[in-house]
Amino acid sequence: MDSHNAKVIRRLAVGSFALMLLGTAGFMQFEDMKLQDAFYETTLILLTHHLHADMHDPAARLLAVLMIIASLGIIAYLLKWLAEYMMGLTSNVRRLRVKKRVEKLKDHYIVCGLGRVGSQVAGEMHHEGVPFIGLDKDPAIADEALAKGFMALPLDSTIEQHLTDVGVERAAGLVACLNDDSLNLFVVLAARSLNPDLYIVSRANREENQVKLKRAGANRVAMPYQIGGYHMASMALRPNVVDFRDVRTKNGVSELEVDEMVVGEQSKMAGHRLGKTLVDEGEVGATVIAINGADGSSRVRPTGREIIYPGDRLIMLGSKSDLTQASELIR
Repeated sequence: MDSHNAKVIRRLAVGSFALMLLGTAGFMQFEDMKLQDAFYETTLILLTHHLHADMHDPAARLLAVLMIIASLGIIAYLLKWLAEYMMGLTSNVRRLRVKKRVEKLKDHYIVCGLGRVGSQVAGEMHHEGVPFIGLDKDPAIADEALAKGFMALPLDSTIEQHLTDVGVERAAGLVACLNDDSLNLFVVLAARSLNPDLYIVSRANREENQVKLKRAGANRVAMPYQIGGYHMASMALRPNVVDFRDVRTKNGVSELEVDEMVVGEQSKMAGHRLGKTLVDEGEVGATVIAINGADGSSRVRPTGREIIYPGDRLIMLGSKSDLTQASELIR
C-alpha cells in the first residue's frame, strides 16, 4: 500500500475514533449515562444514524445530530477513496498486461511523450497498425492513452533504464516528442547509446537545436510549429491542393496515404521494368511517385521504363487497400 492510501486510512481511523470519544464523553456528561451505555449508544448512532435512547438534554440531541452528519461525511469520504482505489487497481492491472506484451515486442517503435504532438504520432501509428509503446511520466496521460487502445506506460523516457524496460535494444525506431528540447536531447543520447542502429526522429521547438539533436544521434528532426505554419500558409495560398492532399472520409481517416516500400530480393518487380510489372500483375491502384535507388539515386515521377532492383525504395501514393495490394507485389 502506498503512502497516500496509508494516509487516507489513518485519517479515517482518527476521525472515527474522535467521534466515538466525543459521543461517549458527551452522553456521559449531558445524559448522566454510564461509560458502557454511552459507548453503546454512540456506536449505534454512528452505524445506524438513529437515536435508540431518549435524549432529554438539548445539548445531547444536538451532539447526536452532529455525530450523524459527521459520520455521513466519513462514509462519503470512504466511498470516494474506495472508488479511486479500485480504479487504481484496474489501471495497475492494465499496466501489468502492457508490460507483458512489451516483453514480446520486436522491431517496434517507442513514442516518448504523449502530449499534443506525441498523441498525434501514436494515433497515426495505431491507424497504420504499427506495433509501438508510448511513454509519459504523467500516469493520467498514460491512462488516457490506454483508454484509447494504445500501448502506454507511465515511465520517464529520459531515464535509460525505462527505455531498456520497453525494449529499445530490439526496437526499430524511436520518436522523441517531449515539449522541451533539452529533454529530447537526453532521450536521443540515451537511445543512441543503447541501440546504435535505432532510427530516431526527434521534435525540436527551436531551430538552433536541430543541429544539436542531429549531433546527438537523431536521424531526422521535426519542428511542429514550422510544419503547422507551412500547412496554414498552404491552406491560404493553395486551398485546392491542400483539399486534395487532405482527402478525408466521414470518420476522419485519410483516404490517400503515402508509404515507402522496399523491393525485396524475391520481389516480382526485381529486375523488371516498372510499367511491365504493373501491367502483368493487373491493375494496381497505388501510384509510384518516386524511386530512391539502392545506389543512392533518386527519381521523381518515374516512367514505366524504369528498371527496379532489389533494395530500391518506392514511394507510393494510394488508399490503404491499394497500398496493401502493392505491398504484396513489391515486397
